[in-house]
Amino acid sequence: MTIRTLATLALGLALGAATTWYWAANRAPTSGGVHLSPAMNSNGSEKPQVWTCSMHPQIRMDHFDICPLCGMDLTPVVEDAGGDQPATQLRLSEQARRMARVATAEVKRQRLFKELRTVGRVELDETRTAKIAAWIDGRVDKVYADFPGTPVRKGEHLVSIYSPELVSAQEEYLTAYRREQELRQNSRLASAVSLSASARKRLQLWGITDAQLDELVRTGKSQTQMTVYAPIGGTVIEKYVRDGQYVKQGDPLYDIADLGHVWLIIEVYESELAWVKPGQPVEVRIESQPNRPLPGVVGFIEPLLNKASRTVQVRVVMENPGQTLKPGMYAEALLRTPILPDGTPASSGLEGKYVCPMHPYVVSDKPGDCGVCNMPLERVPGEPNGTAEQPGVLAVPADAVLTTGRRQLVYVEKEPGVYQLVEPKLGPRAGDWYPVLGSLEEGDRVVVRGNFLLDSQFQVTGKPSLLYPHGSTGGTGHEGHGEPRAKPKEPDAKILANLDKLPPEDREAAKAQRTCPITDGLLGSMGKPYKMMIGNQALFLCCKGCEGKVRKDPDAVLKKLRNE
Repeated sequence: MTIRTLATLALGLALGAATTWYWAANRAPTSGGVHLSPAMNSNGSEKPQVWTCSMHPQIRMDHFDICPLCGMDLTPVVEDAGGDQPATQLRLSEQARRMARVATAEVKRQRLFKELRTVGRVELDETRTAKIAAWIDGRVDKVYADFPGTPVRKGEHLVSIYSPELVSAQEEYLTAYRREQELRQNSRLASAVSLSASARKRLQLWGITDAQLDELVRTGKSQTQMTVYAPIGGTVIEKYVRDGQYVKQGDPLYDIADLGHVWLIIEVYESELAWVKPGQPVEVRIESQPNRPLPGVVGFIEPLLNKASRTVQVRVVMENPGQTLKPGMYAEALLRTPILPDGTPASSGLEGKYVCPMHPYVVSDKPGDCGVCNMPLERVPGEPNGTAEQPGVLAVPADAVLTTGRRQLVYVEKEPGVYQLVEPKLGPRAGDWYPVLGSLEEGDRVVVRGNFLLDSQFQVTGKPSLLYPHGSTGGTGHEGHGEPRAKPKEPDAKILANLDKLPPEDREAAKAQRTCPITDGLLGSMGKPYKMMIGNQALFLCCKGCEGKVRKDPDAVLKKLRNE
């Protein structure tokens, strides 16, 4: 259901109440009930009484009748107590204000934040994971980290692999090394050193550490087992090997991840992307600890949009020292972006600093190299425009704003009992407030309670209102009788349905007559046509409200019908 539909339903319900309280509040009761005092023109002459429908304020007649749209009794339109007021103003008596429980609040300056709430899932920090593979063919003789979830430190042994190829490579290295020592006294030492270094390099590429190679040289004995060590500290996420299993070079052995840092991947709609920036703080809550907010920082915004969900993934970098956040968890995220006086988002604080293009969460205040990949850091464009030194934002309470989704208005109390309709220029909603960009001034008092009733009374009196920007005094087809009319359109399904409500003989006669002689509108356009008799001749009107016009000059009406 759209905002406009909701506003229409709420205003419709309020219209009936508005007519009742305004009528009771602005007319003094007498012993005979409610007394209608005729309104007066500026020259002292009496104004004609206008009647309207509380559910359809566009219906306006000069006599009591029923609404041609809903059948409700029409009620008299009561002039406001201020006499001739501007079309966008309404004056209420003190009693009317008490009955409507009108309350106002001040337009003032304060700090505003645009809050963006979304959900996401916890994932591994891919920059802190390692996939360990076999560097040589062989047989797994011993698995030390033998189940997922095992915590390991950097340099701890994980698995031992027996490999005949490893034994032969070690023998080649020892032979080259011994030959090198024998030739130290000769001038051919340089070539021997080259041969030894080449064999040593080959073993290093298989993952043999310098300490292992030094031990090999010291003992002079080849090792039949190659021990694989953890390249990073963390937790074993996946284990792919078992004791006795044969592996080939490149086969996976383990996945290890540092769970001290994780990512929270959140989804942000494209309409909200302007309020999300790298470096922005994020407040995260998880179901296991809903009352303990966890801090995070926007590290990266994906460059691609999901065409199905119309969202963009945003990566939030989070420290996880106690491993409270488990990969796979769902979490709620809150981003609070300060709003500037012009309604735009404030900077995240990252502008003017230096970041790594490959690792955007690596941030520095000075130029330098990335500590992860050694790439030069790049300066983030723009200058900080933080709100610490900014004055407060002029703001109006959200309760004061009536909106259809396309149009917004507030009612400003110009003086006690006098209310002015104002269409302000507002920024995006920020919690219980809207930033004011124009048409309101600091210190203005706006209606925050009773404004729907006020708007309803604006409608009833024909003044501009939320759903009727130009007023609701027209639209019934009864204004300007006798003026040239455009050619009526062809009957639609609604008109034909209203004609079908007539008895068969009357239905054919109404179809033959086609239009109302008073309004020139199609019969059936305002509900079931009204039948009246002039002598022995029947004629049809758009509604009962036209009967009085016919009786004033029936001959002219009959002549008009014959000419048509």
